Amino acid sequence: MKKRLLFCFLVVCQFYLAQDTDTVFTNLDKEKVAAKKITLYSHYIDILKTKDVSKSLKLSSKAIAFAKEQKDPISEADFIRLRGLTHYLGGNLDSANNYYHRSLSILESHSDSKQLANLYNNLGQLNRKIQNYPKSIEYYDKSMQIFTSIKDDEGIATIYNESGVVYEYMKNYEEAKSRYIKSLNIQKKRGDLVGQGYSLEFIGGVSMLQKKYAEAEKYLTESLSIRKKTKDNFAIALNYNVLGHLFLEKKEYRTAAENFIKSNQIATTIPYMDLMRDNYLQLSNVDKEIGNYKGAYENQELFVQYNDSIFTAEKMKQIEEISVKYETEKKDKEILIHKSKIFKRNVALLSLSGLLIFGFGYYKNFRHRQKIKFQKEILHQQDLATKAAMSAEDNERKRMAMHLHDGVGQMLNATNMNLQVLEEYQNNKEGFEMVMNKTRNILTDAMTEVRTLSHQIMPNMLVKNSLSNALRELIDKSNSPKLHINLTIDGLQEDLAENVQIVMFRIIQECINNTIKHANASEIDIAVKQDSNEISASFRDNGRGFDPTLYQSKSEGMGLENIKSRIEFLKGYFQLDSEKSKGTSITVKIPI
Repeated sequence: MKKRLLFCFLVVCQFYLAQDTDTVFTNLDKEKVAAKKITLYSHYIDILKTKDVSKSLKLSSKAIAFAKEQKDPISEADFIRLRGLTHYLGGNLDSANNYYHRSLSILESHSDSKQLANLYNNLGQLNRKIQNYPKSIEYYDKSMQIFTSIKDDEGIATIYNESGVVYEYMKNYEEAKSRYIKSLNIQKKRGDLVGQGYSLEFIGGVSMLQKKYAEAEKYLTESLSIRKKTKDNFAIALNYNVLGHLFLEKKEYRTAAENFIKSNQIATTIPYMDLMRDNYLQLSNVDKEIGNYKGAYENQELFVQYNDSIFTAEKMKQIEEISVKYETEKKDKEILIHKSKIFKRNVALLSLSGLLIFGFGYYKNFRHRQKIKFQKEILHQQDLATKAAMSAEDNERKRMAMHLHDGVGQMLNATNMNLQVLEEYQNNKEGFEMVMNKTRNILTDAMTEVRTLSHQIMPNMLVKNSLSNALRELIDKSNSPKLHINLTIDGLQEDLAENVQIVMFRIIQECINNTIKHANASEIDIAVKQDSNEISASFRDNGRGFDPTLYQSKSEGMGLENIKSRIEFLKGYFQLDSEKSKGTSITVKIPI
């Protein structure tokens, strides 16, 4: 009986709302029962958000203030969320984002509240709109967890529909349809015609994407029939838009245009800018197909106008930056108002307030100076790392140049001299053959030297394989009866950046070479691991060890000092530990 009375009461209120919104504001002001007033605010805002955006925003401001007076944070946060949803439907995505996160800062302390589940749903919609699909699914999963825990079938059905759209955008049509059908079954069980209308529309939409046009038309027509019964103009406008897309796919251009026009006639009265934007774009496409280029141009102009108003670069930036600064600004304003009241009551307290403001300003200034100092230090460290990496590159180039000049260059000069001498042995078969054999041997040595240099510039193992396979090949070639090498690899991905792969391969190669040359070790343990944040390597041998303070790289290879410089340039971590008679260990970590 209570539910029936409340339903009748809301129907009457909706009648008054349709007749005169100003009367609604007056009646709300007269209502004295707080719980009843909060219920009315929520109901009216929900209705107005798709009928009259400006009045919905005005009403939500009053609702937020009332909930704050009643010290009801959950209702306050929900009214803030509804205000954000009104902005979202009006195409103001940046404002919607700000209000959603203001609401989130309040509701996250109430993890099992239905209002938080609704907010996660709205954030899922917003991230779906800006094509951040992984984040969208993350929010939908959070919402589903809450609705499931409180056994809210309506909420569960809604999330099946909403998350299904994301999978549809990701072209996983079977998963999308599966979710829509689950939602439809729940709504039929509940007897919810509005929910059934949305599920049927979504199933029709994904059937259209699967090129199942007859099936799509069946579901969309059934959805439209239900929505006409419920007189939900907002949903009817959406339905006409999807039908327009269907007939456009089927190349039934005039029928498609009729549906887009019907959709726009309703969307304009709301106004629902995002839907109007798509309708104008599709009408432009229809006009192109039927040769009405003037109409195509005019509709394209209207599409650009609405598109620019929704998706500006600044708005997209503000959405992605997820800020809660407006809550802080509002609290600051409340503090200033409070200080103004104190001033009127007591001059002495004004002095204290002035002192507090001065202290706050000094603190802000101090923080700002510290931030600048910290940024300068970061730039200085980056500059040092860059210079170290450049120095390492220069040393490497000089070494390569010396090899080319003293090695390959000398061999080629010797080859040239031998070729000049050949003319003198034209009539001496034995001498001619001797010079030719000598020339072939020199060229073979030169080719070997070139391959060696090429391998040092870019290891052939890495060119042919991934880092994991290259390391295994290196270990296979380095293992011997006198030296056993254990290699462990955990989570190493093949799409690792090339510069990181080269540095990691080089340092392990250099460590093995140094152990073979100097350590007189019998065993080496190497472990390489990658997680979501970094790749790390640990190297340990049981050799004779050395004093690291006296260490200087004399390797003819790349050298640990050069590798250390490159690790620092990659903002990585390098540590070498060794002690005489106790072996050597090296740890490397490079952020991904």
